[in-house]
Amino acid sequence: MLAVYKVRWNHYHPTTFISASADWTVRIWDSTYPQAQVMLFDMGMIVVDAMWAPYSSTVFSCATLDRIYVYDLNV
Repeated sequence: MLAVYKVRWNHYHPTTFISASADWTVRIWDSTYPQAQVMLFDMGMIVVDAMWAPYSSTVFSCATLDRIYVYDLNV
């Protein structure tokens, strides 16, 4: 097991949260389904931070050691 650096709840969906991990992944979880993540993004490098946009329930950003990515789950 590798470290999880950040866990943040979605402001618009109280059962949804995001995690950033040393295993190179960003995972989106639903706390009503604790067995597995809902979505997984393999970033190819340690992910040190992830957070939801304050203005949208589907936009999030994450940071690796050298880049910042922004995703919209609607696209």
